[in-house]
Amino acid sequence: MLFFLNDNIQRNKSGIEHAQIKRLHLFEKYDQPAKIVTRQYSNELHLVTAEAGIDDHDFINLFDYFQDACNVPQKDIGIKDVKVNPRWERRADGINYNYYQNGKRVLYIRRRSETDRRVINIQSFDHFGKLLKVSWFDSRGFISVEQLYDWEGKMATENYFRPDGSLAMQLAHQQNKRGKEVKTYHLFNYRGHDYHFSDFDELTRFFLDELVCDKQVCGEGPVGFVVDRVYELGWAVLHMKHRVFRALQLHNDHVNNPADMLHSPLNYNYDWGLKHLTAWDGVITLTPQQQADVEERFGGQGVKIYRIPGPIVPAAVIDKQPVPFNKRTVNQVVMVARLSPEKQQDHLLKAWPRVRQAVPTAKLDFWGYANDNFDKTLEKLVKEEQIGNSVTFHGYTDDVNAVYEDAQLLILPSRAEGLPLSLVEAQSHGLPIVANDIKYGPADVVIDHQDGLLTENGDIDGLAAAIISLLTDQKRLAEMSANAYEDSKRYSEPNVMKLWQELVDDMQTKEVK
Repeated sequence: MLFFLNDNIQRNKSGIEHAQIKRLHLFEKYDQPAKIVTRQYSNELHLVTAEAGIDDHDFINLFDYFQDACNVPQKDIGIKDVKVNPRWERRADGINYNYYQNGKRVLYIRRRSETDRRVINIQSFDHFGKLLKVSWFDSRGFISVEQLYDWEGKMATENYFRPDGSLAMQLAHQQNKRGKEVKTYHLFNYRGHDYHFSDFDELTRFFLDELVCDKQVCGEGPVGFVVDRVYELGWAVLHMKHRVFRALQLHNDHVNNPADMLHSPLNYNYDWGLKHLTAWDGVITLTPQQQADVEERFGGQGVKIYRIPGPIVPAAVIDKQPVPFNKRTVNQVVMVARLSPEKQQDHLLKAWPRVRQAVPTAKLDFWGYANDNFDKTLEKLVKEEQIGNSVTFHGYTDDVNAVYEDAQLLILPSRAEGLPLSLVEAQSHGLPIVANDIKYGPADVVIDHQDGLLTENGDIDGLAAAIISLLTDQKRLAEMSANAYEDSKRYSEPNVMKLWQELVDDMQTKEVK
């Protein structure tokens, strides 16, 4: 069993989550046992995983595990299922309800949405109107956590329940002598014992130790970890009592300055993990170029450096009939990425006035959620450049394939990457690409002048010129589209699984020893 470790999984998934899901489905196809593992709580978690195509049997969450709630039958809880004192006065608040006793609110029942009338939580108030507690329903239909508040309105305690209503875990919010919040965790009646943990990392370490010894979850074969979020999970993994095969996954550039691969400070996401390199059984890089750079800097420490791409093109996509190029929206340009400074959407916006001058009908659509309010910076730039009539920000989409199959060109002007999923996904749907030739990824996906163009980072005039050269040559764009379909087969399921099989074999060999 190979576990893919992540901190969390949300509706607005990053490339890491998308890569995990693709990897999970790849392992399923080749009958290799694998599961995604997360540790953060969310009462909506199983709605998110279901929407992402993750079966409950292929997924383990820390809270689910200790709440005996990994696999729970669905039960829909409506207003009629909530026991309320019939003497209380009920008043509607949109789709929600307030309840009053002697004119004072004592209860508030909140439902999910206009289209989903299930109860999401119940809020209780004292006779002064202060919030006492909030009882949250797991999306599968049981009260999974009860949050208790102190007199100042601060959350004091969180009680996590099993589906049978028994208390499984308690999280206490306290303050140390310096006024900093301290969270402590208590497990109750876990396999007949109670446990106390001073922080979340200690609880995570205990969880992982229990997980790898649980034969009902792991089966009888060897067990290993691919740690996709080493910043969050590295400490817990390396401090486990049980030693299992463990590999550190690099999802992007591992240094801050790609111009000095041997001496640059490390990317904070990987700093701790790489500084404890000899405690790992392997490091997974995404591209041959990154593999060579990691080998040059760390290869002398005796830890194996793998090269396994994150993007995977499913057979169903490869076998799908190509979209005729004349069916695409003429001069439609897209960028599919988080709105974030390292993605450099601002460079594309600065290049766009030149593009519009040469191609007046060109349209630019951005798809992706924002980090650190970078969307505000970009919206301001759109106003300054007076290009609002041709630029649209759409946010996150669950149907990105429709975006790829409608557009004529995808742009990625990033300053740092690992191996962008968007490039391979776009290519597999026949979309030509213009991307900065940076470390790492674009040069591994884009075959320059065959299925797209590689540009120099920071050269905004060169970026504009590349876009113009393709939009003004529809015949060349159509040829690149046809080439893109073919070139994407390098990331087919058999090709990627062959690389994963090497790691799986090493895990099995280590287990035998």
